[in-house]
Amino acid sequence: MRLPFAVPLTLIGFGLFLAGCSDQGAASQAADAPLKVQTSQMFITVKNDSGVPLTDVTISIVPPTRTAVYTKFFGRLENSESRDAMLGDFSSRDGTQFSLRVVKPKTVEVKGTGADGKTYSVAVPWK
Repeated sequence: MRLPFAVPLTLIGFGLFLAGCSDQGAASQAADAPLKVQTSQMFITVKNDSGVPLTDVTISIVPPTRTAVYTKFFGRLENSESRDAMLGDFSSRDGTQFSLRVVKPKTVEVKGTGADGKTYSVAVPWK
């Protein structure tokens, strides 16, 4: 008598597990955002969709306490260019390298200045 109930409950539980794990790498962003950010276990990928080249592009990994913000600097990011930044390349102001084993990030912030003089910035939650 327990077997007919156990099979559907197991299938429902497995379906909920898969649904919860399906969107791990995508950050919640607007479709028309000028900068797209995607996080993974090894990289942060930034894509420039602003329509103009960006200079002074800085990517920051921000922990919940903001005690040490880890940054990486890109000099220039062309229009429609996508660039990967390894997580090990990020460092704090005192030179400490970023490690997911030590720090649990809260957000990723990307800032840059367009060729038109406008400042572009986006902050997405870490997933």
